[in-house]
Amino acid sequence: MSLSLPFRVIIQGMDEQGFVSKKRENWDTLQKLVDKAGQRGGLQRLTREEVRQFGSLYRRVASDLAYVRSRATNRDLVTHLNTLLARAYILLYDSVPFQKPSYALVNFYLYEFPTLLQKYVRLFLFAISVSLAGAFFAYYMIIVHPESTTLFIPEQFKESLEIWKQGNISSPAYAGFSAQLFTHNTTIGFLAAASGVVGGVPTLDLLYQNGVTLGAFAAVMTQYHAHATFWPGILPHGIAELTAIFICGAAGLLIGRAVLFPGRYRRLDALRIHGLEAIKLTLGTIPLFIFAGVIEGMFSHLAIPAALRYAFAGLNGVLWYAYLFIPRIAPENALSTPSDGTQAPMVA
Repeated sequence: MSLSLPFRVIIQGMDEQGFVSKKRENWDTLQKLVDKAGQRGGLQRLTREEVRQFGSLYRRVASDLAYVRSRATNRDLVTHLNTLLARAYILLYDSVPFQKPSYALVNFYLYEFPTLLQKYVRLFLFAISVSLAGAFFAYYMIIVHPESTTLFIPEQFKESLEIWKQGNISSPAYAGFSAQLFTHNTTIGFLAAASGVVGGVPTLDLLYQNGVTLGAFAAVMTQYHAHATFWPGILPHGIAELTAIFICGAAGLLIGRAVLFPGRYRRLDALRIHGLEAIKLTLGTIPLFIFAGVIEGMFSHLAIPAALRYAFAGLNGVLWYAYLFIPRIAPENALSTPSDGTQAPMVA
């Protein structure tokens, strides 16, 4: 079934002939796939290649719809594309119940979450740089001006600082402490992500203050020559914990960017599209936070030689970053994401 557009639409300097001629092939192809899948059997009637093409075209046409919505003067084109996408969305939605929840969960953590993080790796690196800026600033200020230490150490961490200064951190494993740490760390991470809705400013502050605290601790350890106990006690759980916070920070920055710089989308559409991606990034950090909480509560404070602590930290660091950043090959039945990285907004 070919897409019929007998009307004329003006789209900011590009008339209907130019826009439609450029996009019509994609619309017609998606229409044919929708017609084929609309028969009995749904998406299962499509070949693997057609399924991938279906997902890619769905997102591209959704991007066209978002563009036309904000620029077209004739609502007929909007209605036509919206109807096409509504049919495609129903097919996608109806296909979800046939997937086992366990498969969807495994697919999310093994493919979707790492791929999404790789897509926004620049925001992840920027989150790290903000924390490093805070850490270097606090370290420098305390080394140069020791009297300023109290300005950089939050009240709730001063008791811990005294313990680290003494260098005696050994304590028995305690599962309840792991649960408390998991709750505390995830609260910070999720707050960093959620606060991105205010233009990302609170997210930047949380990342910076987190770095300030770490830099202040490191400076005090330098003053008391306690690095030999501090880093072996921090790194085994700290690599996963900080990585998770940086990912949540990237999620918050993604939301903030959508609010401040929506690009070709309307601000509400941009927030909806990138907000969903930010939620996925945030949920993806749960295993990292669980791991960090368990290790800090059950391992980091045991009387274990520093060399073994460093070896364990190095090993789990390599494994975590290999999991997060080794490129993935899309599962055979996964809907592909277009090269421009856009995600389809839900049609109405």
